[in-house]
Amino acid sequence: MMRSNRMLLLMGTALLGVLAACGDQTSNRTESLTATMETTKESSEKEIAQASSWMTKMEKNQLVRDSDVIIHGTVLSQETENDFTGLPATDTFVQVLTVYKGDPGNVVEVRTAGGETDDKILIVDEKVTPMFTIGEEVVLFLSANKGSRLDKEDFDYGVMGLSDGKFTVEPDSDGIIASQWGSHRFNFDDLQHEIDELERYNELHHVPSMLLSEGEESDI
Repeated sequence: MMRSNRMLLLMGTALLGVLAACGDQTSNRTESLTATMETTKESSEKEIAQASSWMTKMEKNQLVRDSDVIIHGTVLSQETENDFTGLPATDTFVQVLTVYKGDPGNVVEVRTAGGETDDKILIVDEKVTPMFTIGEEVVLFLSANKGSRLDKEDFDYGVMGLSDGKFTVEPDSDGIIASQWGSHRFNFDDLQHEIDELERYNELHHVPSMLLSEGEESDI
């Protein structure tokens, strides 16, 4: 029993590191976290961790303000591996079709918490964590700020605002794109203009960054 409690504590601490060090830590973001672990015969004795979290909403102008890169692209593939905490993280590779901000390469690698590896499963809250499917056409607001996490060289970006920063381009959406859970909408056909207008608003009103300086997000 003591061993199980120790393992649960370690998994919970490690999971907090995953969510707190994804390059999306902000000065006014609050997340609560619970984690449980169990082994099942169905999963071949894999360790299972489950995360539950909540966050404050990022406004559209803040998404634009704090994103290093904003792109339109197509999801090519995904890979899952245990990250520096020992828990699964999924890397999504996106073919860049249009660049609205920043200077990314032709393909970007975006890391999110969760997924399944040979020995572990991490179940995340889909209302918080961006979810991707192969072939999906997306608009992404991305952050290159990865804090001090030890695997920061293994991927390119995290999603700014988590689910607030991931939009799916639907062919029958009348030109409107919505964030993963509908909290924000943009006119896809006029997206560059909307971004430029929000940039001007931020500059005019001296909107500060919600992000802490690089390396201050986590002491892991």
